[in-house]
Amino acid sequence: MATLIQRQFVALSIITAFLFIVTSVMAMHGNRVMIASSAVQQAATRVSSLALLTWMGQEIPTLTQTVQASTERGVNSISGFLFQVATGIQPGDLRSLLGRELPGMLTADDARFVVAGRDSTLADLYVEYPAYPHQVNDAAPSGNTGETAANDAQPKPEENKAAPQPNPTTGGRKIVYVYSTHNRESWYSETKPVGTSVDHPKRNISLVSKRLAEALNERGIGTEYNEEDIYQKLLDKKLDYALSYAESLRAVKAATQRNRELYYFFDLHRDTAPRSKTTVTINGKTYARVLMIIGKRNKNYEKNEQFATELHHLMEKMYPGLSRGVMEKGAKTDHGEYNQSISPGSLLMEIGGTSNTLQESLNTAEALADVFAEYYWQAEKVGKPLTSEPAKR
Repeated sequence: MATLIQRQFVALSIITAFLFIVTSVMAMHGNRVMIASSAVQQAATRVSSLALLTWMGQEIPTLTQTVQASTERGVNSISGFLFQVATGIQPGDLRSLLGRELPGMLTADDARFVVAGRDSTLADLYVEYPAYPHQVNDAAPSGNTGETAANDAQPKPEENKAAPQPNPTTGGRKIVYVYSTHNRESWYSETKPVGTSVDHPKRNISLVSKRLAEALNERGIGTEYNEEDIYQKLLDKKLDYALSYAESLRAVKAATQRNRELYYFFDLHRDTAPRSKTTVTINGKTYARVLMIIGKRNKNYEKNEQFATELHHLMEKMYPGLSRGVMEKGAKTDHGEYNQSISPGSLLMEIGGTSNTLQESLNTAEALADVFAEYYWQAEKVGKPLTSEPAKR
């Protein structure tokens, strides 16, 4: 017995020393060595939580007894329930054990698919490592130089023969507001990464937001586009990047004060998932796929969720494979509200990833305009209530 304890102590000492060495190396390199959360999550799914808890139980006898009781009587047993309430750990789900300690490890309570798109799994969910105000990337992409190239070299949206003509109109009423909270999110094809961020002051997701607003207006749906540089506002106010949503909410509220007919609010972002997950080719044209995010910190999130789900199904019908699905994030995430309490018609949309191109994202803006126009005009035609009345402001 004494020999076994000594071996375990030596093994633990070696592991601890190894972790110190790895941590020191990462620190010396300025934390440039990052482990992708998707890799951690996928590895976690291959490890038995019960096995890990049983191993931990060698030092905590009560833990072993609880795990055994939960296994024998099921997770719905009283002991299993009390253990989960007391510790927040759900036997059978390793993420519930590690999720609160490892950055980027989402637990089952934090995120789930309401409806999953083609080839979408929770393990593929991105974790955003945001740029901070000191990490501004002003480098122009290869082949472009300076701001002139950023303004003049914008790809033209490819011709979309599916766009309905002629269109009905909202009669001059602007009912849609398009903006980007993380407005400098860009792509590898447009800029050089700085640390873990892929940002650019001009060639970024705001160009996609602008194109979506233009495309909706072309289809007769009155739309307002927010041109504000949220990122720059944070810099000017010396605020942390984590306050991006609070800053964008100021713009949203100001817009609703100017125009109380605004009902739909689309916040466009760029994901960090791999290209294999964020790209689809439909009828010979390549698109950046769309992931819709719903925040549960909004107490009325079910209405936003219903709206997103309807758009997903319509998107699957019109552009099969374009939607990655509807993701629901719980109240334990950093930004679980996403300004969606402003209206039941509010959505956060992740358009493609860092390995997509601006042109592919612009193609998606055109497709989204088609899908939303179909949704809106069909709802108008049958007199369907559009989710519910706008929230009081």
